[in-house]
Amino acid sequence: MTIWGGGGDESAPVWRRKLPLIAGISVGVVLVLALAAILLWPSDDDSAGEDAPVAGGGGGGGRIVFVSDRDGNYELYVMNGDGSAETRLTRNNSAESYPRWLRDGSRIVYESDRDQNSEIYVANADGSDERRLTSNTFDDLVPDWSPDGRRIAFVSDRDGNYEIYLMDADGKNQVRITDTPDADFAPRWSPDGRKIVFQSSRDGESEIYTMNPDGTGIVRLTDNEATDELPTWSPDGTKIAFQSARNESTKVYVMNADGSDQRRITDNRNGDYAPVFSPDGTRIAFQSTRRSGSEIFVVPVTGGRAVRLTSNRAGDFVPTWLPDSPPATIEPIPTTTTTTTLPRPTTTARGATTTTRPGATTTTTRPGVTTTTRPGATTTTTRRL
Repeated sequence: MTIWGGGGDESAPVWRRKLPLIAGISVGVVLVLALAAILLWPSDDDSAGEDAPVAGGGGGGGRIVFVSDRDGNYELYVMNGDGSAETRLTRNNSAESYPRWLRDGSRIVYESDRDQNSEIYVANADGSDERRLTSNTFDDLVPDWSPDGRRIAFVSDRDGNYEIYLMDADGKNQVRITDTPDADFAPRWSPDGRKIVFQSSRDGESEIYTMNPDGTGIVRLTDNEATDELPTWSPDGTKIAFQSARNESTKVYVMNADGSDQRRITDNRNGDYAPVFSPDGTRIAFQSTRRSGSEIFVVPVTGGRAVRLTSNRAGDFVPTWLPDSPPATIEPIPTTTTTTTLPRPTTTARGATTTTRPGATTTTTRPGVTTTTRPGATTTTTRRL
């Protein structure tokens, strides 16, 4: 089965390819836009409620790592939380995506397709000492460090469809923790290390779920006819931000960690994607196509005026914010070392309150791809994405 198919361009970077439809819907989610998105969205000025870019006055403390094709290729960059001091970290002819900080800020884990297919890599915070952690003929994607830095959660299709796996920080002891005929994607550890939030199409549309790090105790948090994707935790673990296409175009939403009180916090004609909380939990960084391309913005967690942090003619995607200081030491959770596939856990429905506009046609974009599981995919959903 052909996995990629970005408009017939099999050599396109990961963000411009697209994943297969699974169970009649789009697997992916991942992120938004890029070239495909630039073509998709109008370039008119949709800046109501938006500040102009202000280097030194935007987001706040900490550092943000993100992806950009401003130098002709999808590479990792870092900037201060206010948008200043942008610096390129990686330099090669492949596409890097989905970077995540180690909590002490010393290393970054990410995916790269430099080996023809996507594999998981780690590097120092300055881009040096790159090391590959996975090596197989399938795709390994969307990694995330555990809070104690001992393990990494990631997605792989090595067993036939996209499932969530864990491995040690050095790449050893890789074990699958989900088992469903549909797609599980975008795992993110809770700040205390006791839960993983992720998206899954196991019940039809892509919805947000949580589970224990061993794959048990799965709880569904969202339930609507649109796609809910790319969840991320607040620093205190009480809230989850995610992107949703439930209002005609993709916007950023925030809910409590149990799925209650789901609220939209961005509102514009185009798409907002890949949210991540600031170190103090008061703001959210995200990528948006509200201009002619994709840029990084920040907005208060309660909603309101968005501030643009990046401004260039290329695309900037999937931001990840590093806290100003590392969290307290967290008691490690026992690591599963067996390579035996765990049985499919039972899904427990959760009574989340959501609203869906009947008969709406949803368009979900990801950073520079077309219906993908990479940051840069554009997904058009006419109730089938």
